[in-house]
Amino acid sequence: MGHHINALIGTREALKNFEVRLGSPPPTELPFGLFIIPLDEERLDAIAMSVEPAIDGFTYLKPRMAEEIAVAVNGSSLYIETDYFGGMGGQSAAYFDNGMLTWWGAESSEDAPTGTSLANLYEKTANSGRSPINEGLRRLGVVRSDEHDEFDQIKLHQFRSLEALGIEYDD
Repeated sequence: MGHHINALIGTREALKNFEVRLGSPPPTELPFGLFIIPLDEERLDAIAMSVEPAIDGFTYLKPRMAEEIAVAVNGSSLYIETDYFGGMGGQSAAYFDNGMLTWWGAESSEDAPTGTSLANLYEKTANSGRSPINEGLRRLGVVRSDEHDEFDQIKLHQFRSLEALGIEYDD
């Protein structure tokens, strides 16, 4: 199965400016007092339409958009992108705190040695470090357990598409 989402994660207070500004579906509540707001292309453009290239490792996050997120967030938040199917693809995350982009990271099976799948990257990060999204979630206060990493702790695996987060597309 695939996983393709773009979203902001944070407390309700941190995300309240985006909820109103973007006209997005109501944020979905997650464990650890966090909420997630889906970002389709229309909502990404509403944050900051720009022709500049995306930040290295991201598909949609551009410097101007990062500035807008940093200014609008009231507290800490995490911007995430996932795009994988059949074990190939990648993920990226950007952490915002105190009005600034303070950390970001990305990983992709395309950047790994030939034949490396996301399952191999996952095993590597689970054993010796954290994937970008897991690192960002850790910064938001999500704690991994012996059985589940941060991604699974807040149940992001159940949201494999923007539609699963409430985005509706006209046919």
